[in-house]
Amino acid sequence: MNWPLVKLSDVVEVNPRPPKGINSSQQVSFIGMASASNEGFLLNEEMRVLSDTKKGFTYFEKSDVLLAKITPCFENGKCLRANQISKPIGFGSTEFHVLRVNPVKVDSTYLFYIVWSDQFRLLGEASMSGAAGQKRVSAKFLKEFKFPLPPLVEQKRIAAILDKADSIRRKRKQAIQFADEFRHAVFLDMFGDPVTNPKGLNKLPITELADVITGYAFKSSEYVDCSQDAVRLCRGTNTLTGHFDWSDTVYWPKNRLDDLESYLLSTGDVVLALDRPWISSGLKVCVFKENDLPTYLVQRVARLRPKEPAHSAYIYGCIKASAFERHCCPTETTVPHISPIELKSFQILIPEPRLLNKFHAVAVKTERHIGMLASSACESDAFFRSLAKKTFSGQL
Repeated sequence: MNWPLVKLSDVVEVNPRPPKGINSSQQVSFIGMASASNEGFLLNEEMRVLSDTKKGFTYFEKSDVLLAKITPCFENGKCLRANQISKPIGFGSTEFHVLRVNPVKVDSTYLFYIVWSDQFRLLGEASMSGAAGQKRVSAKFLKEFKFPLPPLVEQKRIAAILDKADSIRRKRKQAIQFADEFRHAVFLDMFGDPVTNPKGLNKLPITELADVITGYAFKSSEYVDCSQDAVRLCRGTNTLTGHFDWSDTVYWPKNRLDDLESYLLSTGDVVLALDRPWISSGLKVCVFKENDLPTYLVQRVARLRPKEPAHSAYIYGCIKASAFERHCCPTETTVPHISPIELKSFQILIPEPRLLNKFHAVAVKTERHIGMLASSACESDAFFRSLAKKTFSGQL
């Protein structure tokens, strides 16, 4: 059913001011930008006295929805569902917009799913203004934004459906994360922490074990539909933590692949997203499988091809280690990007071939399990996105 569209400012208060006469000695929940996950959940909070936070920070209440306004936090889905802080009142980063619903008209969970949706983020990103790396979604955009508003009881029904679908999606992703963490634990046990190097192994650039290239600049305006005459393209959006997600896939005509053979992915290639590579589940890096379709690499995605097949799992483990994040030094307030120079200069430990082969055997078994989990996770993620899209268009 198509529900009537309403302007957000007619039913939601945007960035409300603190009430007069508020008790300045009371404790409040303090929320930094890093405290909100890309999945909409509170990661941690700090208790502060209101008088120490009322100036220079954003005021909100427990029932409010928080939305990051600055790039890349907004595009990454930094948002906070209502009713998660411990105290009735909170203060936080000035880079949050605060959305306070009229509870008679709007369900806060329903509103969260609207502003957390892919469709809303695309509109918000297009509206951003400001200098590069400091672009923001304006309060004016939020106030003028129109969204479908069914009756309150129907909003709660829709929110409950999305909650259940989102829970299934997250649990399946967590299962992949646990399997990936097991593999990393084996890596640390066999080779030691690359930062402290307790086993005293030699260090050399990662290019000693892998050939590294970045993808080709395929023009998005020339993408084609999926067919026998097209090949799949691997973008940053397809590269997730430990697995690929092909729910949003683009294609390129086979008759336009001259001189592009070097960008064709092969079994065992380690694929790394270079733009916004760190998400809530970890680094966007995975290993290409032999059962995947012919796939070519797009720009801003890197391919590390092992010089020996048995090195694939080890190279993946090196990129996943905390030493790589320290090497790249990502930040919250600028668009995170890994440059090809940074990647190629990354120093890794060089173990004995015997240990590399032993680790490879363990990793192969784990990878089979992750592959089965990833297939299930992609299905549940596609189902959730379909429901969210229907909600945004007023058809759920």
